[in-house]
Order: sequence, then C-alpha cells, then structure tokens
Amino acid sequence: MKYGYTAYTFRVHQHGHPDEPLRLGGFGTGQDALPLLYGAFQGLMRQSVTEGYRHLRCTHVHPIGRSVRFEVEIGHSGRSSRIFEPDDDNKPVFERAERHIDSKARRGLLVVPSASTAGLLLLEVQGRSGAKALLAPTLKRMFRAATDHILDLASVADQGALERYLAEANIRNILLRRTGWPSDVADAAEFDPEDVEEGKIEMRLTPGKIKLYQQRLVERLRGDSDVRGRLLQLYNIDFDELSVSMDGPERRTTLTVTGDNIPTFVYDLSGRGRPSDEVFYTELAAGVGEIARAVGVHVGEGWQAGEWTPTMLDTLLTVPQEVPADEAADSAKR
Repeated sequence: MKYGYTAYTFRVHQHGHPDEPLRLGGFGTGQDALPLLYGAFQGLMRQSVTEGYRHLRCTHVHPIGRSVRFEVEIGHSGRSSRIFEPDDDNKPVFERAERHIDSKARRGLLVVPSASTAGLLLLEVQGRSGAKALLAPTLKRMFRAATDHILDLASVADQGALERYLAEANIRNILLRRTGWPSDVADAAEFDPEDVEEGKIEMRLTPGKIKLYQQRLVERLRGDSDVRGRLLQLYNIDFDELSVSMDGPERRTTLTVTGDNIPTFVYDLSGRGRPSDEVFYTELAAGVGEIARAVGVHVGEGWQAGEWTPTMLDTLLTVPQEVPADEAADSAKR
C-alpha cells in the first residue's frame, strides 16, 4: 500500500472554554505543552494502552527543537488464525490466538510553537490506516490528568486550504470505496452471506471537464454532512469514502471525504515501500511550512532549533485509567 502522512492541528484550552485557545509555550501556571507532550510519549513507552481489542504503545521518542519525533505501534487482537508457509500449505508456521496482538508501526511528528495557540501533529499512514483513533484520545486523557487543561486535535482541511489546493492542483482521478456489498448486488451475484460484509467495491472516475468539477467540489465540501453524503452516492450505491488524487505544486496529495467527518488530506510520499526514517522526516519537515501557512499555525523558521534542558527531558506523564466526567461532557458538546 501507498505510504503518506496526514495532518492535524491541536490546541490547549481550559475546561469549558474551547473558543479561547492558550499559548502553547505558556499556559496555566507557565506550563509548556512541548515537554508535556514529549512526556506523554515517554509514559507510553513504559505503559501500553489497551481498549477492547485495540492496543497502543510507543517504541521511540526523540525531541528536536520545538518538535518531537516519535514512533508508536498500533495493534489489534481478538482474532484466531493459522499462518501457512506459501511453499507448503500443509505446514502452519504459526497459530494466532485471540490474545495475540497484530501490530503495525506508525511514525509521527509534533510541532509545538511556543508563541502560537495552535500546533501541528503529522502522522504516518499506510493506505488509509493510521494511529489517530487510539492515540488522540490517549494523549488528551494524559494531558488532562497532568495539567487540568484540555488538548483538542482536529483534522486539517479548512475552507482556505481546500480552495488553494483545488485551485492549484491537477486532479488525476476520483475513487469511490465501499466495504460490504449492497444486498441487491450480493443477491444478483449470488455471494455467500459470510462474504457480503467482507466484500469491497471501488469505482474510479475521471471527469472530462476537470476544472469545472474542481470548482463545484469546493462548493459541495463547504456544506453539512448531508451534502457530503450525497457526494458518496452513485448508481443507488452508498459509498463509504471518496478520494480525490491530485498533483499539487509541491507534492502529490489525496483528499478524503466521508459523510460524517470534515474532509482530510493525505500527503503522499514518493517511492515504493515504507520510507526510511531519514526520508520520512525530511518529507515531513519540508511540508510543515506549507501546511502551517494554510491553517494559521505560526511555527517560525527556527522550529527545529533549540536546546532541551535535563528537566524537560525528564518529563514523564502517566496513563490515567478513567476519563474525567467533565471532559467527556466537554467533548460531547464539540
């Protein structure tokens, strides 16, 4: 699968005041979000997180200036299977039990400008698989327990960014995806019932009047979830996701649209296979300025410079077991 990364903004605010973000380098009683977030990953190296069949742990964390590089493993358990040697399928080489964890490594970069009220979180994805689903709520829970403040993370895809990308980019193709076959299609094809939910549909579109489509796409993406939902309907089939592949002025990008969430960008990485750490973080560093300008994050030119004190490096946050009731209520309002 293709590798890339997706971007999120994060902000810090007091409970009950989501519209009043605080300066990341000096909130509360002079606290700095940079060593605190570093300390959260330090804590995840010592204590893994399990929620149901999902698992998360940190395998590496490294601070650089006003940023933190990290690698986490995301895993799933709850499945049993037998794994065979392809040259001899009569010899299983491993039998996976439900307690075994199937894990994948995902790298990331936090950029935490001192004077800004917003920072950037860039996360590696393979295809559409990333680490945000469990990592984001875990970081929020750890941050709240340590600071009594709320850490908010949001996907990067504001109207300005959409307009700029679609105005400058050349759309290569549009892909509609759906997991699970519609009942009428499954009946006509005589699929077995157990195969219906596992089946996948992909439909690739190449509009003729591409520039006109780009203009209309911006207008439709501005709407509510019902409008975005109609983008996902074609030939009476409700698709789960629409991906628009674009060649931008600086890099290749994939815009992903679902009916429930705001659009998100995946910034594609060149080459085949998983890039090395050097290539991956070089690509991320090159994209920080462009993404930050599009979403109003003031990173400054020296975000990769600056010394870390022993006190900062010793920061360690623990993983709380319970989500405070007022935080859950606060999140429900947003």
